[in-house]
Amino acid sequence: SSKLNPDDVVAMFNIEMIGKDSKFGKNTAFITGYEKSDFGKILQKNLAGTEFTFHPDPYTEQNLFYRSDNATLAALGVPAHTISTDQIDVDKFYHTVKDEYSTLDVENILSTIKAIAKSATSIVNGTDTPTRIAPLQK
Repeated sequence: SSKLNPDDVVAMFNIEMIGKDSKFGKNTAFITGYEKSDFGKILQKNLAGTEFTFHPDPYTEQNLFYRSDNATLAALGVPAHTISTDQIDVDKFYHTVKDEYSTLDVENILSTIKAIAKSATSIVNGTDTPTRIAPLQK
């Protein structure tokens, strides 16, 4: 992150662990750090009229926002969020060697990727710019 100017980054979409239904049911995902910017609200606005919904991270006690790959940019103030579906509190394969392809729901992956692509349109085309995240103090 020292090799880029964070002011040049509009947003970062980090996608992790979308191979299983979220705790909110089919056609849902959660966004880490939802309350830290309006990134999630923009994504949800772009999904109006679809069956898919984004929710705030239900696992805040896990501190996923600063544990995932988005953390480096988020710490610099970039609206960098992780989108996920895994139910980490009940997923017996979470971060184990048994978390294999056979345990994944490919339809869930597909519907989530399609929703992310549709929800990203106004950010990608420059119509919407998510609010910045307060940088971490050094």
